[in-house]
Amino acid sequence: MKILALLIAIYTPLMLLIHVSTGKILRAWNEQSDSWISRRFTPQRALRIEALFWLLALAAWSLWQPLVWRVIIALFAVIHLGIWGAGELTINKTNIFALDRNLCIERVIVVFDLIEAFALAALGFFAIWYLIHAR
Repeated sequence: MKILALLIAIYTPLMLLIHVSTGKILRAWNEQSDSWISRRFTPQRALRIEALFWLLALAAWSLWQPLVWRVIIALFAVIHLGIWGAGELTINKTNIFALDRNLCIERVIVVFDLIEAFALAALGFFAIWYLIHAR
């Protein structure tokens, strides 16, 4: 369990960086098709990174003792794994989430990611807490 907690503790800052900069990432994907972020950090790659984190969180199930945290982890995992799976099944993976400048959808995504950032920070905190107090 220590290895999973360590992986989650290391992975959390990357996830937080992605989630607090979602608005900038969405704008770059939509406005700058030739930028480095559009070439190297495609929407599908972002979904893979997020899906892997939530798979790690599910693998570390016994770390999340209060039932409410297990429900939160399961909910976020189902959402992310479902979106990732749907993205893998699409034909045009590089443009899967072309939002056509739909500001309402962008705002929903940004708000969702900011809410998720709080959950990510808590998971990172609990993983570090476990590592400090594990025997």
